Amino acid sequence: MAKMRQLWFVAENKVEVLEVDIPPVLPRQVKIKIAYAALCATDVHQVTMGVLDAKPPMALGHEASGIIEEVSPEAAAAGYQVGDKVALYPVTSCGICEQCKKGMPQYCVHSQTTGAFAEYVVTDISAVFKIPKDADLMHYSLVEPANCTVRALDLAPIRHGATVAIAGVGGIGSIMLNMILLSGASKVTAIDPVEDKRNMALDMGALHVIDPFHEDVEARAMEITGGEGFDMVFEFSGSPKAAETPLKILAKCGTAVYFAVFPPTFEMPLNLYDLYRKEGRIQTVFTTTSIMNRTINLIPRMQLDKIIGKVMPLREGAEAFALFHKSIYPKILLDCSN
Repeated sequence: MAKMRQLWFVAENKVEVLEVDIPPVLPRQVKIKIAYAALCATDVHQVTMGVLDAKPPMALGHEASGIIEEVSPEAAAAGYQVGDKVALYPVTSCGICEQCKKGMPQYCVHSQTTGAFAEYVVTDISAVFKIPKDADLMHYSLVEPANCTVRALDLAPIRHGATVAIAGVGGIGSIMLNMILLSGASKVTAIDPVEDKRNMALDMGALHVIDPFHEDVEARAMEITGGEGFDMVFEFSGSPKAAETPLKILAKCGTAVYFAVFPPTFEMPLNLYDLYRKEGRIQTVFTTTSIMNRTINLIPRMQLDKIIGKVMPLREGAEAFALFHKSIYPKILLDCSN
């Protein structure tokens, strides 16, 4: 059987590029030659914190683009062809379980991961979405994380002129900032301890930045908003030390959106009286397949060359995980062709 390279979660806090068999193409499946796969904080947190019930051994990776090399008869009947450029969703869905029938395929009880840090992915067509023929595969590897940010705005829409802050402008945070800047928000403010990321946020169009290590975030937030606080605060840092900040800088009738994946055992203190007095809302975000095509349409409007900080070969996947912890680059991609 033919072999390929694939990045695996092999033991606690350890990843390794292995040589594994390329799976056969089964009914409803396609075989995709992966071009680029992006490193997500969730991938790292699966290895370091076991989020989403991750346990070794398991293949990693879920943000990817590539070109179809083989199709099953069922996939061909559904309109997929060899040569199609595609983006991947993180998991498959069966379409027949109760969650799928409720219109929530992201919670499918029969879902399977794609393991996209690989030279090839063989997966069900429910996780495969066509992209334009002239698509830049590097850019379109970020469809899936962008899809999560579109989901955030569907759950917590930004009114034109609403004041918005975002805490954490790493990989997914910078994508969310891009979406916020397309939304009609005002006084857009990025909060991040890394100077290069604050500068990137300003270059992308943020009007204000705050250094949480050297500035009083609450005082600066009130200064920026004229003492009102922000109508919307998006939390992308995932830092337990910063978890309460969105609620402290939230305006009356505002919404705090907790997007980041926090440690599974972390419990945030919450003063419900303070939240009650300002009629505040708390919203969390997961994902859904139902908006993937809308997200694909948005990719040309995104500033992805500013967000993609480094591209590394698949064979250096373990090194990419180590580099992620240094918080230098907003988004790290693996070139799965080498």
